Amino acid sequence: MSARKFLRFQCHEFDAHFHYVRDGLTPYYALTNTRKDHDWSLGKPETTIEFDDTEWAVALDYDEQPILPWSDPSYKLETAHLYRLYFVAKDETYDGERADSSKRVRGGTITIRPRWPDMKKEDDETGEISDVNGYMDLGFPYLDAQVQASNIDFEKYPNLVAEVANAFGVPRRYFSDPHETSNIGDAAVYVRVRRDTSGPIYAPDGPLARIHSLLEADRSGYRKHVSDNRDRPGDYVTTVIDDGRAGKVIRGHRIAKEGKHYYMRNPDTYDHTEFGYHPKLEVGYQTKQTEETIYWERDDQLDRRDLRRELEELLVNLLEWSGLDVTGGEQYFEDAYFDPDDRERRSLKLVDCPLPEIESEQEAAVMRLWGDMNPSDRATVDKLLSDGGETSPQDVANETGYCYDTILRAVDRLEEFVEHTYGSLAIKSDFAAQQMLKRVRAAEEQFRRSIGSTAMQLADDAQGIENDALDRFVRNYDVGIDRSRDDCRMLLKPRVTATDRDHAKEIARDAWTAVTERFGTHTGIHIRIALPDGSMIRWRDLEVGFTRDTSTHPHQPDLEASREWREQMDQERENLPRRMKRRSSIG
Repeated sequence: MSARKFLRFQCHEFDAHFHYVRDGLTPYYALTNTRKDHDWSLGKPETTIEFDDTEWAVALDYDEQPILPWSDPSYKLETAHLYRLYFVAKDETYDGERADSSKRVRGGTITIRPRWPDMKKEDDETGEISDVNGYMDLGFPYLDAQVQASNIDFEKYPNLVAEVANAFGVPRRYFSDPHETSNIGDAAVYVRVRRDTSGPIYAPDGPLARIHSLLEADRSGYRKHVSDNRDRPGDYVTTVIDDGRAGKVIRGHRIAKEGKHYYMRNPDTYDHTEFGYHPKLEVGYQTKQTEETIYWERDDQLDRRDLRRELEELLVNLLEWSGLDVTGGEQYFEDAYFDPDDRERRSLKLVDCPLPEIESEQEAAVMRLWGDMNPSDRATVDKLLSDGGETSPQDVANETGYCYDTILRAVDRLEEFVEHTYGSLAIKSDFAAQQMLKRVRAAEEQFRRSIGSTAMQLADDAQGIENDALDRFVRNYDVGIDRSRDDCRMLLKPRVTATDRDHAKEIARDAWTAVTERFGTHTGIHIRIALPDGSMIRWRDLEVGFTRDTSTHPHQPDLEASREWREQMDQERENLPRRMKRRSSIG
């Protein structure tokens, strides 16, 4: 990590509880005096303030609560109202409405609640008295000022609270020192990306989708992915990861987050020269998925500085992994609060995208397991692949017929693929499941073809017809043969889709064996093999197809492997029994 200039991200939503304990309920009494002194028949108290080089409209309101007044002798009030202070910047987004009626694009609400030990409430209908839940009992009286706002720099909120309260008769000093228990419930930062450049962010193989599909522990913890492209591509694409998975994306992260690509309402009603036409990429804090509390300012706990760093680091890395310029520029679009040419020097961790690495590890694990699984392993995997919910070892044992201990041993062998926690089994990731399912389906398809080939072989045997290796190859792989081409004697076109490139090499090797047994040579015989992504491999030399070492010499055959293979095939041909009836050659 090093300090450099990055695009300045815009602070968006914010929700925090600031606790003010130094002066107890004194500022609350001051607000109560303002309420009592105001003539409410004239409307709510409202005024303007100057803050952050901007004029703000502010307004005051209050609500009754079922909270019983504090029984302490120092409390002289007969009520326990809460107060709401509204504020909105009178800038280019201001709609001209009173602060409490405005949309408050840049603005929000401060809700001030009195707090004291052992708070009680009374039910309006039954008169039943019960404890007040959901508040922090500090053992002494204090004020809870909950701020819910947007498009204001996080660091400015304590001063803004003091200024707004001062507008209604409460001295600023009462709101100058938030207590260490003050905490954050929501925060988000965003950039606005041009519509024609944001595609890589929300693409099916983009970082938002891949974070969801590749993170391990499929059925433990929490994660969510929504991709709504009904109205337009990338209209609402979001991925949520909990705190346990955050460090899988960027090492050292501990806070649950949501990465979200989205448009504002009805973007197509805007011209492409207006910011509403272009989407946002936003990263927000997910408090419900974070076990630890995020405090406003603490040296010994996660606080706003950790939160902002993690939000900005995930955002800058999502941009980097999508191929966008993290220093800003023409790929972004300016709005009222976000400036793509505004850069600031700060320390953010840029990391190499971990997703291909995770994908490679999981694919390699699946390939290793596929070759080594015994029947009980396969039965366990089949059950997990087909199950739509949580599965236990006992459920697998009951449904597969294997004993419980056998299933546990299978789970131990499958530890790279299956997670076993708290008596539940789960495939570690969607990606791993997809890779394994691809191999299972390919095996099933091959099995069906083999059964069909065996039935035909039995029929031929009953009629005294002998089949050679090429006949078996054609039947096993459902091969079409094109003899009409000018560039080869024949083109073999297996209709079986190879699971990957290694599988394609195996098919080419089987083809080489079959044609050389039939014709004594493979010269002039080509093969074309389909891969799962829809691409085709075509080899004009069957031997090069399966002996090529693409990792060292991508365009040259492995001559030593080729020589050893030819010797092996020659030996096998010498051991073949003499044929009772030689079939005519093809071509």
